[in-house]
Amino acid sequence: MVGQEYGATSIALEQRALTALHGPGDCAVDRALEELRQAVSDLAFAEAADLIARHRVAFLDEMISGCFEDAETAEPDTAAALRAAAEGLQEERVTLAETLPLELSLRADQRDAACDRIRAAQRRLRNISQMPDHFGCAWACSRVGAGPCEDAAEQIQQALRFDAEAIADIARQEARARLSDGFAALPVASPLSPRRGGDTGTTAAQVARRLVEDARRRLC
Repeated sequence: MVGQEYGATSIALEQRALTALHGPGDCAVDRALEELRQAVSDLAFAEAADLIARHRVAFLDEMISGCFEDAETAEPDTAAALRAAAEGLQEERVTLAETLPLELSLRADQRDAACDRIRAAQRRLRNISQMPDHFGCAWACSRVGAGPCEDAAEQIQQALRFDAEAIADIARQEARARLSDGFAALPVASPLSPRRGGDTGTTAAQVARRLVEDARRRLC
């Protein structure tokens, strides 16, 4: 009984806090989905950025090795230019290797914060689906088939399909595939609108893909 009262009180306090922040006319489902979408995007960014940072070191190693190998068979002037280029790349690699631990630590902090936000948004969506009366018209309008929330049940189901760890894994797989051979690990549809914020797997894959594609353009 105490646990039930505590849970009901907690949900009621959360609903009042949301109303105070956003106003009574806003849709609780939309707000939670938007918070989830932003958190998923940030998590995918952190995962992809981590892999990109690690990949830059390997990419520089390949370029350095390639310059020295080509220099062995090139004309003297060309060989000298290739060796000079390799030396410049080696200096860049040293700097990158020194800053890499700091960058990886930053990405880890971003990942942890995003995971916490994903769990909070998903918990809020579960509360909405389990106790809709505490969240005003956001769920009621879906029951009568009117208003912007008529597909709320489907969106919540999509939003709860993957937990934070699974979303992170999707982003890593997509980023790793794009970095290795340029082919996406998952099919990615057209850009999502905030109204489709519950499709967390696709959102994570899209963000990871775009970040890696941008990094590949800068490296090439």
